[in-house]
Amino acid sequence: RLFTRFSLFDSPFTSSRLSSLLVRSQNQSDIETTTSSIMTLGSGGSSVVVPRNFRLLEELERGEKGIGDGTVSYGMDDGDDIYMRSWTGTIIGPHNTVHEGRIYQLKLFCDKDYPEKPPTVRFHSRVNMACVNHETGVVDPKKFGLLANWQREYTMEDILVQLKKEMSTSHNRKLVQPPEGTCF
Repeated sequence: RLFTRFSLFDSPFTSSRLSSLLVRSQNQSDIETTTSSIMTLGSGGSSVVVPRNFRLLEELERGEKGIGDGTVSYGMDDGDDIYMRSWTGTIIGPHNTVHEGRIYQLKLFCDKDYPEKPPTVRFHSRVNMACVNHETGVVDPKKFGLLANWQREYTMEDILVQLKKEMSTSHNRKLVQPPEGTCF
């Protein structure tokens, strides 16, 4: 049943990755719920809402292929996490800033409501930025526009790219930074 519905859906997912997800799933009702909502047609009959797990698989494949100039990357923390909740991101600091050449590690947590709601984003590496809590490393959604104005179409890649751009803004580019290699 899943493969029949999936084959009707034009998707970049490989059957081996889908099979891996199915084999590792321990909750058949989750699979049935996901497959039953694989397509939601809008009023015009043309809008397709991709289910959470398929969306996260798409993001995983994109993250594995590499992004742009290679200064931003992401992937899953645990390949056995069938719910694909915990992710790790990396940002290499932008040129001509105090962040230049630094490697920042981040944790992204995609709750069950992702992508309807944004993931929780937390720097593991210490960083001094206006939108980051200086004690916990959590990116404050109220101070980071992409999270404050989250749309379903946004991705983890968008978050990391925008955080890198935020490092280059006038109010962040020259802030004194904690010693390199320190963590929250």
